[in-house]
Amino acid sequence: MKNTFAKMFTVCALAGVLGAAFIGCGDDGSSSPKGTGLPAEVADKAELETYECSMDVIGEKVYVTELEENYECDGEKWFKSYDQTKPSSTESSSSKKTDGSSDSKNSDKDGTSSSDATTSSSSAKSSSSRPTEILEPEITVNETCTEVGACDAMVKTDVSTWHFVRKDNFGDDAEYTYTVDGKDLIVTIKSADGSTDSKTYSMYNMESEAGVEMAFNAAKSTCKDGGGNDNKVKNCVKDTVIKALPECNASLEGVIGVDTTGIKVICRENEWQIYVEHGSLTDDRDGQTYKTVTIGTQTWMAQNLNYQTTSSWCGGGSGTTEGNCETYGRLYTWAAAMGKTEDQCGYGNKCNLGTGNVQGVCPDGWHVPTQTEWSNLFDAVGGQSTAGAKLKATTLWEPKEGFTNEDAYGFAALPAGYYYNSKYNGDFHYAGNLADFWSATERSSYYTAYYMHLSDDGTDNAGLYDSKNLGLSVRCVKDSD
Repeated sequence: MKNTFAKMFTVCALAGVLGAAFIGCGDDGSSSPKGTGLPAEVADKAELETYECSMDVIGEKVYVTELEENYECDGEKWFKSYDQTKPSSTESSSSKKTDGSSDSKNSDKDGTSSSDATTSSSSAKSSSSRPTEILEPEITVNETCTEVGACDAMVKTDVSTWHFVRKDNFGDDAEYTYTVDGKDLIVTIKSADGSTDSKTYSMYNMESEAGVEMAFNAAKSTCKDGGGNDNKVKNCVKDTVIKALPECNASLEGVIGVDTTGIKVICRENEWQIYVEHGSLTDDRDGQTYKTVTIGTQTWMAQNLNYQTTSSWCGGGSGTTEGNCETYGRLYTWAAAMGKTEDQCGYGNKCNLGTGNVQGVCPDGWHVPTQTEWSNLFDAVGGQSTAGAKLKATTLWEPKEGFTNEDAYGFAALPAGYYYNSKYNGDFHYAGNLADFWSATERSSYYTAYYMHLSDDGTDNAGLYDSKNLGLSVRCVKDSD
């Protein structure tokens, strides 16, 4: 049994799972919110805070004129948006508040709104030389060609290259083509008048290295003796060169681009950084709404799955007392995460999941990530040495000297701990210290499966494995379009 933290890591560290079924509703790229009651532009941060940031407006952006920056709603609070593209057209900052009242401080005595000046200023900015479309790396194709005589172009190990035109005994062009049938070499000669003649040579034994050597020398000699080398063979090689995006500097601040791997990036503080898109989705099965985040090429749930099944418990518990499902989501055995019974996929039972994505406990269009997908997430945020700090939420973790959680991408991994599931008893461990998420990758022993592990002490890993009986968190990842 696992009853100490040290023993748990000796056996192998724990994991957390992803999962959920949703209908997506995210950032559609519009800079002018429609039907949300939000203006496209406000005068300052104080005015922005008068508009509620809730799940109803998650992903919507509002431009703050005083700061010259877009702010975005993550479902709870306004944050500086990764997309700093200035809206092409904005509503007046005197737009009505959500309570229907107007902002009289933006109207002059003569009836002219002070937002007219703001609009003029905005128009001047949008007419600058900054790109308005997504930048892509420059691609050039270089073609290098070489010419060589037909005889010298022949390759000993490739009979298809034994093909040339030489002069016959009458000085006319004759085309020679060589093929192999089993051990035999066949030479087909097409004369200048169009007639063909094929001869079979059995003496070479084309199934032996020595036979091929002899046949090649004879063919090359035939080619050269008839002047076949006077005919040139042209070989061209195309070399595709992908140049990086231009240097990120102040003039490109907020511009979105695509890097050489096809991942969206944004210019921020003189550095190209991964572009993060926030959204939300609603689980059709129980109506729960979850935040989502797109990091690189993957779209993840940004909250732990909280869909109730058998063999699942509320995360964040202590001892035998369950935690808070609303905050931490649920902890699932591996079988439950795979959408199977314990008899089908539990401890010691091989799980026949088939090929492709494993939907498991996730909704249509989403799946439980594989170990590889977890590793890809780690790579996207800078690798194992930095993944933990960048993926962990800034709240609910026990403070640890020397470790600071950034939640740089809004993934918001929470320390839900794990549930030790025993046929005799069960209890909760390490809430506040661990965030472990199941993967859909089973080990060959059938007793264990892989998971992604984050810890308060920095021992973060995308490829650990442990008993399928444990209750771990689940995050679903969206199926590729």
